[in-house]
Amino acid sequence: MNQQRIDRVKGVEKITEHGAALAKDAVVHCQQRLDEQHARLQQLSDYLQEYAAGLGFAAGGSSQAFALQNYRAFMGKIEQTIEHQKTVVAQIEAELLACQNTAAEANSQHRSVGKLRGRFEVERNRIQGKQEQGVNDAHAAQLRQNPLSI
Repeated sequence: MNQQRIDRVKGVEKITEHGAALAKDAVVHCQQRLDEQHARLQQLSDYLQEYAAGLGFAAGGSSQAFALQNYRAFMGKIEQTIEHQKTVVAQIEAELLACQNTAAEANSQHRSVGKLRGRFEVERNRIQGKQEQGVNDAHAAQLRQNPLSI
């Protein structure tokens, strides 16, 4: 009976181990996506600063006014893109947090099942020890009563 419980728990333990591994992989994948999106955000911010620093406008001329208008429109688009990228980063950060929580829960379940299996094995070993002790005691008692029988 005890071995059957242990075998059942071992099956559950394998399932929880697989679930914990999948959750860990999800965290790693999500972290990679977050790193990529952070890099993209940094790239956009660097581009904005570089573009803003590299362009100066001298006063005068209608072509300069038109160029300034285009410059401001372009800078507005870059700023909108940066804000969108910040939103994407925030969404992925939330996903990462959810993945980390799921992984922590999966690890906790796996550890709990492992502890349960351990308790069942300790109980089985204790029962086997008692049975062996009973056999040894009976054998010793028989030897005391009839020392020549082997």
